Amino acid sequence: MNVSKSTWAGVARRRQLLARAGIVLRDDFGLAGQKAGVDAAVAAWTALRVTRGQARSIPDPPELFGDRLPCAVWT
Repeated sequence: MNVSKSTWAGVARRRQLLARAGIVLRDDFGLAGQKAGVDAAVAAWTALRVTRGQARSIPDPPELFGDRLPCAVWT
């Protein structure tokens, strides 16, 4: 199912996918939950995958900026 992350169904779908990956989001995060979007949880999922060596970069290998720092999207 491909739905916009800004819809109720999109948020629900992303929470389901995160839960399958072991990241279970509470329903109430207080003020932080009012300010942060679901994207913050997805970023946490990606960081977890990077630290576990499970993430992959697009492009592979990452491009290099002029200052030789790698540039890629990690999934």
